[in-house]
Amino acid sequence: MRVADGGGVEISGRRPGDPALPAELRAALEEWGEVAARTDVALGQEQRDLVRMRGRQLAGRCAEALGRPVDFHDPITGRVEIVSGRLANRPVIPAPRAAAVPREPTPWATGLPISAFFAVFTAVVVVVLSTAVRDAFGALWVAADILVAAGLAPSLWLMRRVPLWRWVAIGVAAGLVGAWVCLLVSLLEP
Repeated sequence: MRVADGGGVEISGRRPGDPALPAELRAALEEWGEVAARTDVALGQEQRDLVRMRGRQLAGRCAEALGRPVDFHDPITGRVEIVSGRLANRPVIPAPRAAAVPREPTPWATGLPISAFFAVFTAVVVVVLSTAVRDAFGALWVAADILVAAGLAPSLWLMRRVPLWRWVAIGVAAGLVGAWVCLLVSLLEP
């Protein structure tokens, strides 16, 4: 049994003593063939699994009606499978899913002090260094701060998912923002 061009279903290898297929089975085969012929259109994995499962069920019904196993040509993968009548009544068991890993509670009591420490430390370092560069080289401190922030951004982005280091990343990012605010406010003073 395979899907032919145009969505028809070919049942090849008929033997002289084979009985005729019931009309409702032929109608179900034609309907399935039309759907299976459209599998080249972007279908989701769930729809492709349904087309494959329905085809196997119909092949099992054909095998029961003919009294012998039939070849089922899977329209999705192209594999040929021998299907007997017993397969039609066998339930399809989905693949087991991986168990969900329970999430640990967020350690706010230890994480926030770590973030606060690194925020203050980063802000002080950036303000002190930027002030020194501003006194020595003028407006070059803006370019230096942009380079520092651009250099730290990839590392901070990678650390955001690591349990302990995410607190450090949050603190450093907050410290950079705080330092920029302090430096911009200092520009407003005469």
